[in-house]
Amino acid sequence: MSLSEWIANIFGSMNTLVAVLLAVAIFSGLYIYTASRLLGARKDSLARIRQSLTIYSRLAGPLGILINRPTRTAVPQDLLIQLLQECKSADLLTRELHEQLDTFLSDQDESRLMTIHKLLNREMIRLMKERDELVGRLEKPGWGMGLWLLLKPAVPALALGAVILWSMILVEALGQPSAWTSPQVWCLWLSNIIATISFYRLLMDSRRRTHGVIYTLLHLLIVASALFNLTGDASSPYVLVTQCLLYMAGFRVTATRKRRERPYAGHPEVMEQFLHPGAEPDSHQEIATPSEPKEINSPLRTR
Repeated sequence: MSLSEWIANIFGSMNTLVAVLLAVAIFSGLYIYTASRLLGARKDSLARIRQSLTIYSRLAGPLGILINRPTRTAVPQDLLIQLLQECKSADLLTRELHEQLDTFLSDQDESRLMTIHKLLNREMIRLMKERDELVGRLEKPGWGMGLWLLLKPAVPALALGAVILWSMILVEALGQPSAWTSPQVWCLWLSNIIATISFYRLLMDSRRRTHGVIYTLLHLLIVASALFNLTGDASSPYVLVTQCLLYMAGFRVTATRKRRERPYAGHPEVMEQFLHPGAEPDSHQEIATPSEPKEINSPLRTR
């Protein structure tokens, strides 16, 4: 059997073979590109964690000395100010720690060093845990994680293939003149596109763990609801409405919850009221009073 006959038996024609080879080339290119981007993103995250840990550790040592041995002058004031300013340049600096640093640098009240030290230790523990997880994924992935890291770069190519497939089905359906004015045809295409986008976001979003279970559940419901399109075009409008409602519900239940807008002890609003005793706080605003930190009689305090 000649090569041309073998190709004709398997693919039917040379045009089909060219289309298959082109699809394989596109899939391979997307796979290699996505794999390199994912690896680069993991390495960038690891670099940001290490940079923040390095800066935090430089400040944690002198702060520990001032808290445990407040009567000694082992840490000059200019060194402490320099380390505090340097800590503000950490890539993963949290808003709460940033506010505490700014407040101390503005009034230099050494009683705040205990709070800064606790926040610093908490952030270092959290970052070290994230670093260990990233290093484990990069260097020693388990069987399941290794399989997922192998399959994840193929998700963009699969999503692109699904979009092309839904579009081809739409073009084929529009071959009939009456299909142009049929809402069921367009609803079917749009519903499948929405399900594909949700599938892509669910698998590719690296921050889905921080969004919680509701984030994953909503995308699963959006994808699962598209299965009713298999029953026929008549159900596509209802499926599309359901998907839109689920998307709108996502804005409500997965919105990023900010830290409670109550001024803590040392908050600029509280300090403003302390400096101006005549100012009355808002009646609807409750002031959070955490436990009183240990007073530090540090010689660094400017008198």
